[in-house]
Amino acid sequence: MPHGAVDVDSDADAVDVRVDAAPPDVEPNEFGVTLLADIMLRGISDTVVRVRVRGSDDFHYAAIVVRGGVAALVHFEALGEGRYGARIAVAHDETLHLTVVASDFETGIAWLEHQVAQGGMGMGGEPEAAAEPPPPPLVPDVVLGGGGFGGRSPGLAPVVPPSPAPPAMPAPAPPPVAAEPVPVPEAPSGGLDGAAPVPVFVDAEVPARVVEGVPFDAVVRLSLADLAPTAGTARKKATALFDPAREIEVAMQLRGLAFADGTPSIISTMLPAKVSDPRRLVFALVPDGPGRGHITVTFTQPPIVTPLAVLALSTPIVAVDDDVEGIVADDPRTTVASVAAPPRSIADLPTLVIDESMSRGASELLVTAKVGRTVVKNSVRLPDKSAYVEGIYAELSRVRKTFLESVEDDPDEAADTARRDVRTLGARVAEELLGDDVNALLWSRRRRISQLVLQTSGELDIPWEIVHLVPVGRQRPDPERYFLGDLGLTRWMYGTSRPTVIPVDPTRVVAIAPDYVDHSLDLPRAREEIETLGDLLAGPPRSAADPIEFRQAIEDGFDLLHFAGHGRWRDIAPLGQEIAFAAFSEDHDDGSASYTDSDARRDLPELDTAAATSTPFVFLSACDVGRLRSGATGLGGFAEVFLRGGVGVFIGCSWAVRDDVTALFVRTFYQRTLGENATVGEAVLAARQAAREAGDLTSLAFTVFADPRARLVPHAAGDAGDHP
Repeated sequence: MPHGAVDVDSDADAVDVRVDAAPPDVEPNEFGVTLLADIMLRGISDTVVRVRVRGSDDFHYAAIVVRGGVAALVHFEALGEGRYGARIAVAHDETLHLTVVASDFETGIAWLEHQVAQGGMGMGGEPEAAAEPPPPPLVPDVVLGGGGFGGRSPGLAPVVPPSPAPPAMPAPAPPPVAAEPVPVPEAPSGGLDGAAPVPVFVDAEVPARVVEGVPFDAVVRLSLADLAPTAGTARKKATALFDPAREIEVAMQLRGLAFADGTPSIISTMLPAKVSDPRRLVFALVPDGPGRGHITVTFTQPPIVTPLAVLALSTPIVAVDDDVEGIVADDPRTTVASVAAPPRSIADLPTLVIDESMSRGASELLVTAKVGRTVVKNSVRLPDKSAYVEGIYAELSRVRKTFLESVEDDPDEAADTARRDVRTLGARVAEELLGDDVNALLWSRRRRISQLVLQTSGELDIPWEIVHLVPVGRQRPDPERYFLGDLGLTRWMYGTSRPTVIPVDPTRVVAIAPDYVDHSLDLPRAREEIETLGDLLAGPPRSAADPIEFRQAIEDGFDLLHFAGHGRWRDIAPLGQEIAFAAFSEDHDDGSASYTDSDARRDLPELDTAAATSTPFVFLSACDVGRLRSGATGLGGFAEVFLRGGVGVFIGCSWAVRDDVTALFVRTFYQRTLGENATVGEAVLAARQAAREAGDLTSLAFTVFADPRARLVPHAAGDAGDHP
């Protein structure tokens, strides 16, 4: 609860003032809006008053001002020394009513502003005619949620007879019926400006082949009717719902390609005015060396930063001397993208968007932070992304080595030193990558962020969980720790599944803890992870002794896959990530006892999310498998492969972790999800806290790709909803 003391600074000879404070037990409504006071102002002469609140930068303050029967929302500004206020003009013989409110989420104030703007306040109509100020009336239920105050009405805002409802906006004409119609997704909860969402056809096209170093055009189109493909192109298309009153930002992220000089990475546009006149946006691109060029196109409508549509496509890059004749005669290749408008419960969460384009080892990062309706951005270039990331992990390795060397002598001091060193590293990364505007916004909201969503086009190798928030300028320091991992960070990669319900049939659970023949690789506590699953699911899960059995288990289908063993980056051919089975030995490493990300790519071919018949859960409790290494022309690593292959939740470790603390993390996570029906977001927070209290860095090592609202739902085969 904010300090909440409200007063009015005014000339007593110019205005009569009455302030009625809200009862002390008033609680926030479902949107986080709390009533502070009702104020009546009656002008004796023309004047300006300042309404002030003593509060905290953890809250946002505003007042609903009713003037002549018309309501408006006025935002309070910081005045310094813990005070916030707004200047209100009062005319001679004018009576104003103000309802002063606070919210610890900007979405609460944004919701209130939207209600006022749409006339959903029960206000409007004729000016008040009462000669004397009326008694404090009841707050209309539509304003602040009715019974959200335990049945008590604080009586703060006047009820004025409502004006007639404005005529409804006419629905747009439906697009012509296409020969092969694309299914239209369900409508989101409504446009911010009250406009009815409009179904729009979008697509992206690139040449079926491109030549290294030779510029080409990638074309994005938006239309009210279905679009015909262009011969000789690779194409991705979708249908999404857009608010016709708001601007659309079309952004492109690249890998193995670069923007030609003068080409922006984001183009803003509006919906087409006519069915016959689609919007056509052209991005001039230049291919790197031979391989494949990958393009991700996102469509957003600020202030919501979660994409309304995502198109991911690729094209082969051939060498200059290759025969490329006839490519324009190729048949068009079209695939349909799955699209889901972001649910408001996700779109309203604090969000970091990391859009990345990679070309010749250099990374261009565009970082967007959104908290409530405040959106800020920062762009940064990393000339050698791989070296930058490896530098971070080298420092983490040094911190861990120092910790292990000193933990037996003085566990508390060793843990404190490790935490300070990681905090210093995380703060440095925040300063280098996030920039002042993003850091200032996140720091100002640090105490109220509990579920932070990181969205990305494919940036999977920076350990964002260790990034530590930092104050900017005159913002006050805080001795508490604010790692993004501790703020509930979960990740989502564009174009991958985002289920909220994951059915778990105990007969379709695969859980492996290898009993290594090389006893130097023993992990004594790994078996506990498998036993935890067996206890919670009332039976031992299926296992796999070697990569062949593992591959068979994937082919047979699974709901939950858990591996508790060793993982590593393989630095000899074939390069990539691998997990090691029982027969693995570094002395005789011929690959027969390992399962690689390349194997997973073969066994789990990339799916469009619309084609997935199930969205299973994967937890690789093994070192170095929760991230990838930066590449020039393609993605890689288990996280990317499993997610592109239709997995709904993926959890992995980004660096070497302690066996005992990892077992604690896993046990806490599964007890909360399978045993107590907690969401993935809630369970991850609890597991991180348990690992953190064990005095180790392991709590920040886990990367979690999931909708934080997702739940694992145990059920027997044949139950309703089996494998939707």
